Amino acid sequence: MWLPGPRTEPEASRNSLRLLTAGGSVVALFAVACASSSTQLADLETGLAAVERRLDELGSRTPTRQDLATVVQALESQVRSDVTANADTKADLRQILSDLEALRNLVQEQRQLLDSSAERLEQTGRDLALIQGRLERQESYLSALGQLREAAGPATAVETVDPKTLYDTAYQDYSEGRYEQAISGFRRYLDTFPDGVDAGSAQYWLGESHLGQGRYRAAIDELSLVQERYPESDKVASALLKVGVAWTGLGDRERAIEMFLRVRGSYPDTDEATLALQQLDNLDAEQ
Repeated sequence: MWLPGPRTEPEASRNSLRLLTAGGSVVALFAVACASSSTQLADLETGLAAVERRLDELGSRTPTRQDLATVVQALESQVRSDVTANADTKADLRQILSDLEALRNLVQEQRQLLDSSAERLEQTGRDLALIQGRLERQESYLSALGQLREAAGPATAVETVDPKTLYDTAYQDYSEGRYEQAISGFRRYLDTFPDGVDAGSAQYWLGESHLGQGRYRAAIDELSLVQERYPESDKVASALLKVGVAWTGLGDRERAIEMFLRVRGSYPDTDEATLALQQLDNLDAEQ
């Protein structure tokens, strides 16, 4: 191995200056590289201060090979320490970034859960509205059913009444001019006993009750039902005659004449035919 010979003082001084300059450069590089952590920077400054003191000691005398080796070893140790610290810092940063990514994913999942919950709440609100509507319809149905039952109560009671008594009572009301009571009585009879023995007559007197109050349209409607529903009734001819009278009351001369002629043609040998002829004479006299 080659060993350097003795150096003159100027040469030794120049080598010391170069070493100091190199050490200063290394210090500057380490300072920049390790500026990311205040704790690491403090440790680095402590280590570099020791190196600088060593360099100052060497600068005051001619350094030996052992001195240089000691300085280099100290610098290498400091570099390894800083590299290790930086590596740990990078690992910590990677862990922090990983945790942040996990937290970001968790926030996204929570946001999705909240959106899903909001959608379920909205759907639940719509379902409740539908149920409320159904309940309201059911309440309306039950209310209407209750009203029907109340209305059916009196009808059930009427069914227990003797039909002859009901008819006679209504006819007595008509005979005494109580037309509204008569209309109610004959209507109850027809609703309860539509095929009763006196159904045709009840229908006729119902029309007569309207006619007695000057309700010509209602009288025509009710009297026309006598022939339509009870064609075998002995009140058909009288009902047609009174329909002609009602048309006369409405001022419809043509329909009145048509109805009186119909009575004379269909029932020529009846009292109604004679009455129809009298009505025709009256209409001619009015011309």
